[in-house]
Amino acid sequence: MAVLSPAAVFRDLSLKWKVTLTLAVAFVSIVTVFLLALVPFETDQRLRLLDRDQRLVSILREKYQRDLIYDVLSENEASLAANLADLARQPGVLWARVAAGGLELSASADRRLLEGALAPQGLPSPPAPEELVLLVGADGRASVIGPGGRPVVAGLAASDMKLPLLGPSPPGPAHFEEIAWGGELALRHGAELRAAEEVFGRLDLVYSLAELRRSESLTRTILYGVVGTTFVLALVLLNLLIARIVIAPVGRVSEAMSQASRGDLEVRLAATSGDEIGTMAGSFNRMVADLDSSKREIEDYSRNLEGMVQARTRELRESEEQLRQLKNHLETVIAHVATGVVTLDDEGRITALNDRAAEILSLRRAGAEGRPVQEVLAGPEAGRVRELIASTEDGGLIPRKAQISLRLPQGRRTLSVVASPLPGEAGRRVGTVLAFDDLTELLASQRLAAWKEAVERVIHEIKNPLTPVGLAAQTLRSAYAEDRRRFDDLFPSAIDMILQAVKDLKELISEFTRFSRLPQVALRREDLNALVAEALALYVPSGLQRIAVRYEPGDGIPPIEADPEQLRRVLLNVVNNGIDAMEGRGGELTVSTGTAEGGGQVRVTVRDQGEGIEDVDRIFEPYYTTKVKGTGLGLLISRQIVEEHGGLIRVRSQLGVGTEVEILLPAAARAPTAGPQ
Repeated sequence: MAVLSPAAVFRDLSLKWKVTLTLAVAFVSIVTVFLLALVPFETDQRLRLLDRDQRLVSILREKYQRDLIYDVLSENEASLAANLADLARQPGVLWARVAAGGLELSASADRRLLEGALAPQGLPSPPAPEELVLLVGADGRASVIGPGGRPVVAGLAASDMKLPLLGPSPPGPAHFEEIAWGGELALRHGAELRAAEEVFGRLDLVYSLAELRRSESLTRTILYGVVGTTFVLALVLLNLLIARIVIAPVGRVSEAMSQASRGDLEVRLAATSGDEIGTMAGSFNRMVADLDSSKREIEDYSRNLEGMVQARTRELRESEEQLRQLKNHLETVIAHVATGVVTLDDEGRITALNDRAAEILSLRRAGAEGRPVQEVLAGPEAGRVRELIASTEDGGLIPRKAQISLRLPQGRRTLSVVASPLPGEAGRRVGTVLAFDDLTELLASQRLAAWKEAVERVIHEIKNPLTPVGLAAQTLRSAYAEDRRRFDDLFPSAIDMILQAVKDLKELISEFTRFSRLPQVALRREDLNALVAEALALYVPSGLQRIAVRYEPGDGIPPIEADPEQLRRVLLNVVNNGIDAMEGRGGELTVSTGTAEGGGQVRVTVRDQGEGIEDVDRIFEPYYTTKVKGTGLGLLISRQIVEEHGGLIRVRSQLGVGTEVEILLPAAARAPTAGPQ
């Protein structure tokens, strides 16, 4: 098995590993140089400088030791203070303390300590503070002396000066340690005052290591400068190496891709490594080979493409002509159907309408197309058309139907409206189709037929009371001619029978007259709650036996356009029907008002707790009634009045539970706001 050389192994590594290994080698090299050379050098230099400072402190101690021992033996405190002050003035000395038996004296020529001692006394610092010395006795009293031992300030309290604390030094002949003194690094030296193998006291010195720190800082600056320069040089070399490893191969790949993009599909890259560049070179070579092959195939295919395009163009033109003919046919059919057709887009704008729709809605086609439907069909009654359109948005593709009464320029018209969603791609709704049929004439014909039927029923009903009237008259005439006493006995009952028959005839004729000749509605702006409350004034509170009438007015109900007399007649008719249904059964009749969903209509709901109606679909037929006494025209008249108001009346009933009658009326249009005066 052949053994690969390190260069060959490195060549076949991925770019990621090449860069990673290169950076790792550079980093390890720099760290190794720093650890092996720079750190020991810096540590050795610091030890040499610290040893130098220790020797200087030892020399100072030996220089003053003799005089200090003499002062301690002679108990000459003044001489001890002078010698200790002279020691404190030596360069680098921050604090000096002598402790011998009961005698203890400390001295310092440190500028910061002197300023801290003089400032509380209100004394300015002298022009030459280096000649002043702060002396602190064992009793905690301090004084400041000048050259020659001349006192400057005496009787100070050392506790007020916030002096650095210097604890007792460890026992032994000599001791060195680094301490923090007043926020800086210092060297503490504690040694015995010894002569002739006898100990006379102890001397503590605090020596500043500021010079050591300056030397360390200078050395560190030089060292770090060397390290930084080395690092920069390493980065430059690393950049050159990475450029050789990565950038140069990428440049060759980029140049080859540029040539290929200009149409030179004969270019190839040499795959000399097994890394990503080598893989990319192989992929590039395969790609341009495939492109060259595809180019030749496309050139062959393009020779036949022109004929295929021409054939396809002819097919498209034929399809377009067929679609145009179909469109014209559909437009012709829609234009001539008897149903009005309006198409809307998904935003509710009118896209097209036929002549029949324009005729039914009294619109101009040119002025309506492109406008939103809510602008074309304005007004409260047209709100039902807009609600019908909105109901198709969430109902899939199911058509919605409604019978709507609109007040148009040609008068009130009753329309059958069918709203169908217009499907697009994938069954998605893209608009709405509205189909309008004018039912006004048809309904008028139906009313005429109903009126004829009503006339026939009235003639039949008139015959019924006339029969007892004729019999009573004949009986009275026979009795009057034959037996006057029998005549007197029969006369009261016969007259009562005749009068009752006449009364029934009058009621029948009155109901028929109201049905056949309802007065024209006179609309005016009315408050629905007030109108209902006025109609129920005779019932709330109710004096009916076992029947309670309750009124629940709604909040925020808009006003309506109504004929108050005719609408009050509708309410009384519905309420009386409910009371009659609960006669002998008792219960509660509830009348409530509210706003219908969408806000374009208001509603009045009457609920009773009667027996219910079995055949609800027939209650609006003429002369159909569930009451023992009744003409069957009341609800028919009520529906006619509601429809003439542009509304709708609906009845829901459940046997054994009760009946609910709902009257829907269009809300009045908002009154225009007054402009500025």
